[in-house]
Amino acid sequence: MSGVNPTVWSETLELINTKLARGMEIQGSPLLAEFVLRGFEQKLSELYEDFQQGEISLGYLAEQLGISSWEAVHLLKERGLRTTNL
Repeated sequence: MSGVNPTVWSETLELINTKLARGMEIQGSPLLAEFVLRGFEQKLSELYEDFQQGEISLGYLAEQLGISSWEAVHLLKERGLRTTNL
């Protein structure tokens, strides 16, 4: 979990758990949780770069992460990232 704010870790893990299909949870497996979080953070980073370059919309970023646009705004704000690409 190096380099990840504990609050962000907790909230992201909670978000991931709510989005996993068929009630599968990752809280019982720290290693699996770490892999999922790193994958999520990597995908977010890649999408955010495209968003900031104006290549994708906030809605598309959210869709690719499996979250609502409002959740995406919250996710970006809690990381101190801009929520507009103007």
